[in-house]
Amino acid sequence: MFPDDKGISRTLFHPRAEGCEHVPKGLLTETPCDGARICGYLHEHRTSDRLLLLFHGNGELAADYDRLGSMFVECGASFWVIDYRGYGRSTGVPSFSSMLRDAEAVLSDIPRIAKLLGRPLAPVFVMGRSLGSAPAIHLAATRPERLAGLVLDSPYADVIALLARLGGPVLERAALPGFQDNLDKIRACRLPCLLIHGSNDRIVPPTDAVALHAACPSKVKQLLTVAGAGHNDLLAVGHAAYFRTLTEFLARASAEAHHGARGTPEDLLTS
Repeated sequence: MFPDDKGISRTLFHPRAEGCEHVPKGLLTETPCDGARICGYLHEHRTSDRLLLLFHGNGELAADYDRLGSMFVECGASFWVIDYRGYGRSTGVPSFSSMLRDAEAVLSDIPRIAKLLGRPLAPVFVMGRSLGSAPAIHLAATRPERLAGLVLDSPYADVIALLARLGGPVLERAALPGFQDNLDKIRACRLPCLLIHGSNDRIVPPTDAVALHAACPSKVKQLLTVAGAGHNDLLAVGHAAYFRTLTEFLARASAEAHHGARGTPEDLLTS
């Protein structure tokens, strides 16, 4: 049954275990969900209480962000990157629907993680890269009261088109009654929203980010297009602009959350 058809899962997910030689640079976390163990790494900011929760791309691992963790932390937030089922140290078999349930469980687990650290973790920002845009947008649309903002890196808008580009099953929209895609869900997101995309992305075209930006009803939103960047070299090509823009977004959206001024763009971001 869509979206958990085996052919779809094989196309969207490419799980692999974390190497036994890996020495974590972040704090290993484990969140239970439906009998599975959802693992991730938390890179702690020593002075900021903000938290940036990342759902990564389909070919990545949380451990792959060890080198990048400190760069995200320097943006002014603790950085928590989560592995899908079957990825890294997470158990189970990945599927589209389990990915969304696991995201909900991880978000609900933040108070427990904060208690373990002995400090608050708020405000919370959710971020999704590529496939990870699906759980990120899902949380922003369904759990906005728990979040202060949404960040999307190379997000897709239409999973049917994405499957076709990846050589997966060919589907018709009419055969999917009731299914809500990223473009549908982001219409319910009024959180501050930052989208970053490469102009030369051939896996997820930049028009997807443009469509998501246009559909998002938030009055506080920004689209950064990195000239010359593709899907997998976005950070390498646009490193300075990427992290500068993310730092500014977290600071401004945090101020908005603190003052309860959501939706007033004059002294925050421009679209």
